[in-house]
Amino acid sequence: MRKLYIALFLLASLLGMHAALADPIAVIVNSANPHQLSLDDVKSIYADRAIAWAGGGRIAVYNLPADEAAAEIFARKVLGMSASEAAAAESNRVVSNVARNPQQMKRDILVVAIVARTPNAIGYVPKSKAEGKPGIRILFTLD
Repeated sequence: MRKLYIALFLLASLLGMHAALADPIAVIVNSANPHQLSLDDVKSIYADRAIAWAGGGRIAVYNLPADEAAAEIFARKVLGMSASEAAAAESNRVVSNVARNPQQMKRDILVVAIVARTPNAIGYVPKSKAEGKPGIRILFTLD
């Protein structure tokens, strides 16, 4: 009987993980931000190569913690590395004092709230967290 409970627990965990991973990742900006960005533009922002919007204004970059599934998907699809490798690269830039535009690390609910009230902000969250939220515009999604 104990093995049955363990098997059911593992199955439920896997199904829960799959559901969390099934939600596409939305790259978001403030709804007042008129810029259209490509995947390469977003990569440049998160790789610290682009630090200002075309019309001026420093980009406020928000990142999720590396242990979140959304961060892993984003890092792999946009940056071509794992979330932990991306976090280490950002940390190395900060520690070696070469970071031009350090990223802020926040949980997804905070990223949505901050981007909604910050005209120059960009972030990414599971699409279900951003859809229909006032002050948010979804640039594109990553499946």
